[in-house]
Amino acid sequence: MMQVKTLNYIVLVMSLLLASCSVVVKDSMVVSPSKQIDDNNLKQLTEVHGYSPQWLVTATGKKVYALSRKVEGQTTTLLVLHGNALNMSLQPWFGVLESLAATNFNILAIDYQGYGFSDGEASFSNMLSDTQLAITALSKNEEIYVYGLSLGSVMATSIAKDDRVAGLIIEGGITDVAEMVDLYRSRNLFGGLVNIELDNKLKFDNISMIKGISKPVLVIHGEKDSNIPFSMGKALYLASSNTLSSFYPVAEGGHCDTFIKDEKSYLPRIKQFIESVSVEEKYTNFTEDRDVKPLQE
Repeated sequence: MMQVKTLNYIVLVMSLLLASCSVVVKDSMVVSPSKQIDDNNLKQLTEVHGYSPQWLVTATGKKVYALSRKVEGQTTTLLVLHGNALNMSLQPWFGVLESLAATNFNILAIDYQGYGFSDGEASFSNMLSDTQLAITALSKNEEIYVYGLSLGSVMATSIAKDDRVAGLIIEGGITDVAEMVDLYRSRNLFGGLVNIELDNKLKFDNISMIKGISKPVLVIHGEKDSNIPFSMGKALYLASSNTLSSFYPVAEGGHCDTFIKDEKSYLPRIKQFIESVSVEEKYTNFTEDRDVKPLQE
């Protein structure tokens, strides 16, 4: 989710001190990393659910912490990109990874720079570059499904055009950063007193990104999500033109908590989506391989 406290603080303070002025929201202002590690949760992931810690190294030498789960003989991989807050050892991201271990797919998940054990500074732009680093770390023969949660939905669409990406899964996703800033400003008592402008690095339109790709998208959104409006999830789904795309509304769901609020349907819906896309891809590849050209006279 976008960092409510940070944005509200910006709106309140700048409204009081700089009424009628403009404030530029920088890309480091919309993230809320945590260096606090829940050792018990991390132990659960590594010792019970089969995740292995690994390090990815950026071009500048910064180390990005990752958790990898490999299943022998499996070529389908979930690349999990969490939202702007906390880290993988904390809820809800811990719960998502714990639940996904039961899918029997390969999994790679990262803590962006500045999160958890990872080096570097937390920022929106670093989240984007770390996402590119993560997909580069996966082998060329893997069929990748990118699972972006909350602000991680933006990270997911940023790499969707990679040839190895077969489909996207978006949970609690945002339409674009500007709309989120406007939303939190409207919720603040003093929000109307100040004009907020976005740093150019934050001008990312998820709707346009989804319209620009042909790959299927599974959109999951809680109908009781108080952080990201349900309408944003519906808009993301409607932006996709792929016939295999589907919308999974969670009646009692809040923000990125489907693994708890709809535990019975959560994994089956994800598996069903991946299997339908995989079957379609195999059929397409089969027909292309067997394409017979007309005889030349």
